[in-house]
Amino acid sequence: MIDDEKIIEMFFERSEQGMRELDIKYGKVCHKLSYHIVGNRWDAEECVNDVYLGAWNAIPPARPNPLLSYLVKIVRNISLKIYWRKEAAITRLLWKKLKPV
Repeated sequence: MIDDEKIIEMFFERSEQGMRELDIKYGKVCHKLSYHIVGNRWDAEECVNDVYLGAWNAIPPARPNPLLSYLVKIVRNISLKIYWRKEAAITRLLWKKLKPV
């Protein structure tokens, strides 16, 4: 398995291979974490895709060390945003149903 520094170098070179290597090395961790937060596979997949895009846009100039911690933080933040957005939509729907006419 390729080391983090090489993946980061690939990102600096704007090589798409860096994205593939990132997915191979950390994809399962990112998907699992996101799934446990959002509760379904499709939203988790979308969150992880957003994480990859965020990493692609942030590296360079960022040179995260350790890379896994950096990715997990992004996964958590994006997944929680999706979770709270869904919770807010459910709450609004419930309030509309409970509101007297």
